[in-house]
Amino acid sequence: MERSLIQKAAEIIHAARKIVVFTGAGISTESGIPDFRSPGGVWSRYNQDDLTYQKFRSHEKYRKLYWAYDQARYPAMRDAIPNDAHEAIVEIEKTGRLLALITQNI
Repeated sequence: MERSLIQKAAEIIHAARKIVVFTGAGISTESGIPDFRSPGGVWSRYNQDDLTYQKFRSHEKYRKLYWAYDQARYPAMRDAIPNDAHEAIVEIEKTGRLLALITQNI
């Protein structure tokens, strides 16, 4: 990204009275937490249709599959540390201007 675009974004954030942050899985990939859709992501190893709430409730085999999936994801989350994007959001929050943080990230 061009330095001028980064500078412009910083100026907009600095001037804003209220800030809403939208994030997704990409914010955590830098911390070592894989996203769902990229090559090697969660959905390349599991069928997302087998991990729905409805299937979880419907049969023990889906509950076992969900727990295996969750156990496989745990080490990455356990070992993750906040990255620069997470720290930037914290700094915005400290200014009292963070109106909301909206994420699809789990």
